Amino acid sequence: MELSLRTVREVMGLDPDIRLGLVLERATRRDHRLGGTVCSLAAAEGHRMGAFGTALLDVERARRDEHARLIALVREGGRAHVLKGAALQGYYPPGVLRTSRDVDLLIPDEDELWAAVAAVIRERPVDEARVSMLESDGRRHWAVALNWPSPESDLDPVYAAEFLSAPFVGNSTTVPLRTEWPANPVVAHLLLIAEELFQQPLRGRDVVDVAVLADAMTGRDVTDLYRAAEHWMLAPEVWEALTRVNAVPGLATATSRALARDLGAAAERERARRAAAAGPDGIDGTAPVVHYGFPLGPALSSPTVVVEQDADMTVVRCPAGGYLMVDTLSVPLELAQAALDRHPGAVLPG
Repeated sequence: MELSLRTVREVMGLDPDIRLGLVLERATRRDHRLGGTVCSLAAAEGHRMGAFGTALLDVERARRDEHARLIALVREGGRAHVLKGAALQGYYPPGVLRTSRDVDLLIPDEDELWAAVAAVIRERPVDEARVSMLESDGRRHWAVALNWPSPESDLDPVYAAEFLSAPFVGNSTTVPLRTEWPANPVVAHLLLIAEELFQQPLRGRDVVDVAVLADAMTGRDVTDLYRAAEHWMLAPEVWEALTRVNAVPGLATATSRALARDLGAAAERERARRAAAAGPDGIDGTAPVVHYGFPLGPALSSPTVVVEQDADMTVVRCPAGGYLMVDTLSVPLELAQAALDRHPGAVLPG
């Protein structure tokens, strides 16, 4: 595999002779997220960086270093798996940066998850927190996102961390929430990229991620991936991701081609399983119930998580504040008013 400016141009479908400034402009868009990779490759390949290019590299490196500090902070209090992001940087060639705007952390234990959230709130100037609660098979799971401003520039994108208690949420129809985490890290990260296809198409960065993971695979990793793609019900998505890699001449390898070829039958079996599992309305009952947190302010915060639930409403109190849990993205006015009446000190967002 060759990771170069030429292959990055191929990933983005750009002419090989297009000016580098335009490559960077396209690379920074949401559908690619390859800005750091382009800047670091430009430096490695001897292009003129100037003050602008040097500053961009400094920003990316500062963010990478902050992510490393954040991971260390969280791991002081317990176990945490890094999902993609900073963990994938280790598979990239030396000196080549992987753009990562946030840190995603898997912490299956509820108490350890909320202890990690509390630690970050204490140590970082968090100014926005989002809390979601998922219920599946009688168990409660969490997704908590924290944002805070860059310490250096008001123009820099926010820093962010997301804490998850389950790694694979599924597709809300025929692929259920799965709490099990693969033992093989290369396989685990590739499955996470494949899982994202339930929410959005692969971006340029995702294609590069899959390519570097496939390039790093040993024979044991390949065997593990075949088994895991079927076990985690993701063979069609893994196949699609590898097919995208194989469409880029500079990224395709014998391993990525063999993987896509040999996963074809498993992908067809999984598609058939999903078709058979879906009910008349396309849902077979496996989807988790998602409750979104409507913020009620910091006065309702709690050092640990407290779920107050009755027939009328569910309120979560946690280190990030109080939250009225609702099943839609809009909140009925009468329910919000009832929460205010019941919880003195609660305030609605401004």
